[in-house]
Amino acid sequence: MKFIKKIVKALLIIIMAVIVLTAIALNYETVLASHKNKNVIDAAVNVSDFTIPENVNVVGLGEATHGNIEFQELKLDIFKILVEKYDYRAFALEADFGDCLEANEYIQGADGNARDIVNNMVFELYHTQQMADILDWMKEYNSTVSEDKRLRFYGFDMQNPEKCVMQLHKFLAKYNLTAINTSGLDYLVDLTRTQAFTEGDINEIKAELSELKKVIEPMKSDSKDVNIIYGLKLVENTLTCFNYLFLDAKEKYNARDICMADNVEWILNLEKEIGSGKVMLGAHDSHISKKGNSSTRISMGGELKNRLGDSYYSLGSDFFKGTDNSKVSSMVSKGYQRKNFYMTTADPIAYQAKYMDDKRFLLDFSSISEAENKELYDLIHSDVSMGDVGEGFANFYYFFHSAYRLKDAPADHYDGMIFYYNVKPIVPQY
Repeated sequence: MKFIKKIVKALLIIIMAVIVLTAIALNYETVLASHKNKNVIDAAVNVSDFTIPENVNVVGLGEATHGNIEFQELKLDIFKILVEKYDYRAFALEADFGDCLEANEYIQGADGNARDIVNNMVFELYHTQQMADILDWMKEYNSTVSEDKRLRFYGFDMQNPEKCVMQLHKFLAKYNLTAINTSGLDYLVDLTRTQAFTEGDINEIKAELSELKKVIEPMKSDSKDVNIIYGLKLVENTLTCFNYLFLDAKEKYNARDICMADNVEWILNLEKEIGSGKVMLGAHDSHISKKGNSSTRISMGGELKNRLGDSYYSLGSDFFKGTDNSKVSSMVSKGYQRKNFYMTTADPIAYQAKYMDDKRFLLDFSSISEAENKELYDLIHSDVSMGDVGEGFANFYYFFHSAYRLKDAPADHYDGMIFYYNVKPIVPQY
């Protein structure tokens, strides 16, 4: 009996030791990052004092997670600055082009409710009051300016064809083109479809899109109606999305960011014709970044930097600790679920927000010189742990920091960053 007790006691000691060692292993980076850095604090700038070079006409604002209130509020904070100080008139979101047309109609003066509109978007992460606040501010602003000074709301993603097809039907009805056959497109977005596309289905869908393009293109050349330009883009985006469906998983990662960069360029060129030629983007850090998160990954921001040069400004964001609301990644449950996950990033720069009055600050990396502030310059040009939380999280991710953290030089990814000490979860309605 004494022998068994000794074995049980030994096992308990081993289990406790494993728990303690695991806790230390999982949190030692966070502990090491939790110290005051005077160089960062002295260089910190208030977010309200954000400035950009005069030649910049595309500002990409990233978010370290999709599920935090602060990052959604930051979109409006930065957009207000760009509108009021730099004459920006276009906001473009990481959402499909067709998914954002209703939002654009609303801010142009159409009836509706901002919360209902965002709650109807494909990505549930946008079903929040913070996103509705962006639309309401843009609508209110537009009511105070002349038509040529109005703001516009775009989407630059291309993964979900449903809203594009829905908006195409509205377009065809508006311009008396309902006689055009769209049965293949309707089948494409039929939620009850269980069969894989046959070669006949594929040919039919592509033929319908080709016919729509053939009909709409002449209308564009004969009119200044921007809705015709949008109609043609709906066709093009639907075809892009359809082709995307047939790529393998590896190809999809890079293809998506390249296509999003194409869409941003399209928006920018349109804004040069009808607006001020300036666009703000809102997306995940990994898309805004000037480089991919691995040697094989292409980022939208990297594509834009290559194409636009210094006229593209990449503004990342990060946090030290907080609770993120995310879709639950599960191999067991097939139903859609969201959950709050607490996490730390072990970002020693973000930790410095603890000492700021509003618990956040901005660093413009171009203003940090090696000659004047070598320690800080070396820090932003060396590997730093940063948050990199996608739309999907699982409890076992905690054992693999690489699943939700990125370790790289911040200045290699962004032209500047906004850091928060603590962040709170969004509360989406779905």
